[in-house]
Order: sequence, then C-alpha cells, then structure tokens
Amino acid sequence: MYATTLLESFSQLDDPRSRRGIRHPFAGMVVLMLLGMLARIREMEVLVRWAGLHWDQLQEPLGFDREEPPCATTISRTLAQCSVSEFQAALATWLQQCLAETPSTGVVAVDGKTAKQGLDENGRPLHMLNAFVHDLQVVVGQWSTGAEKTNEPTLLRRHLQTLLDTYPMLQLITGDAIFAQRPLVELIRAKNRDYLLQIKANQGDTLDALEHCFAQAANRVPAAETTEKKGPSRKPVVYGWI
Repeated sequence: MYATTLLESFSQLDDPRSRRGIRHPFAGMVVLMLLGMLARIREMEVLVRWAGLHWDQLQEPLGFDREEPPCATTISRTLAQCSVSEFQAALATWLQQCLAETPSTGVVAVDGKTAKQGLDENGRPLHMLNAFVHDLQVVVGQWSTGAEKTNEPTLLRRHLQTLLDTYPMLQLITGDAIFAQRPLVELIRAKNRDYLLQIKANQGDTLDALEHCFAQAANRVPAAETTEKKGPSRKPVVYGWI
C-alpha cells in the first residue's frame, strides 16, 4: 500500500474555483479525468457517460458525495483552470513513491513515438520521446522533438538530469541504435548510470565501429537471453556499460 494515494497527491493542488457554489471536489475531478485518459477517453461527454456506468465504484473513492457525476461542462471549465506544472509535480510525487516501493525497479526504456492523435501548431503529428518504466507500465518522462527542434538523443541529454533528479532510483537506461552516440553515453556514465543499447545487423557502420572497439574485450556469458521475433533473420547486437 502506497503511503499516499493518487487522490491524496492531487488534493495538494490549489483549487482555482471560487468557494461559492462548489459542488464537486477538485481533486476528484482531476483523478476522474486521469482515469478517463488511461481508458483512452478524450471527450468530456464520453467521460461522463463512462463515469455514470461505474459511479457506484468511483463515487466514494474519489470523494464525491452526489448521486451522479459532474456534467461535462463543469469538468471542462474546472480543469481548464488547473495548473499543468502543478499537475505534473503532483503526479511525479505519487510516481516517486510507487517506484520507491516497487521491487526490482530501476530500468527505464527511452524510445521515440509519433502520436497521430495529437497535432502540433503546424498540424503535423506530434513526435514524442518517451521514458517508460516497465515495472510500473508508466511513462515518467515525455518530450516533443518538434517543440524543442532537435533529435531524440539530444532531447534525452537535455532532460536526463531532471529525469534522474525526479526518479533517482532509475539505474539502467535502454534504447535502440539512435541513442548510441558518444556525448549521450558519456553523460549517462557521468551520472553514474548504466546503459544498454541495441544495434541491429543492418546498421552496418555502427556495428563495424562497435566490433572494432570491442575486439579486445573479454567475452562474458550474458545474464539473460532474448527471443527473436518471427520474420526475416536480423540478429540483434547489444552493447552497454553494466
């Protein structure tokens, strides 16, 4: 059991509403919205219908005292006043406790994904760099390559310090070949963290450089094995500092 629940974490947020006429708890609506996002609900009307179907399970745990969930307009107007930075800080605090109390946590995978459901100011799909903790099945960091006008490795270098300061229990960073760049791996080692990066056989130049660098390294039996996916044979090669 975590020392602080998600509702308790969001209860620390400043309620932007006037005290007059308040009918629903601010933290409850924030958590309700977050649960809707986890269920891939993006429209307030749909969120209200979903909440109504499960209100007997949601009402008391989320701190509501009315027999029906708030209407879509109430939720929308209320959340529009919510501070994004305060929301992120409260969520990070809760995730820190989850990570600290989860056995074997310490591995974070970094990977870029294009979010076709979200568009940037130019109408193009958002390309995001995500930091994903497998043990919790949650993204603990997300940054836009378009907004910062750079590539994934540089983006990770910019935000690595903040990521490790927020989640100091993270010890191993995994990624694909795009992150196999000297400035980034040197920074990871400077932060006293380890890295594990996968290089495929079709990435010839990078593979040749690695084979040359590690030609004199002693062979060691790996701590774990991987099973290749079905399809054309592409033998993966991994390197890192562990």
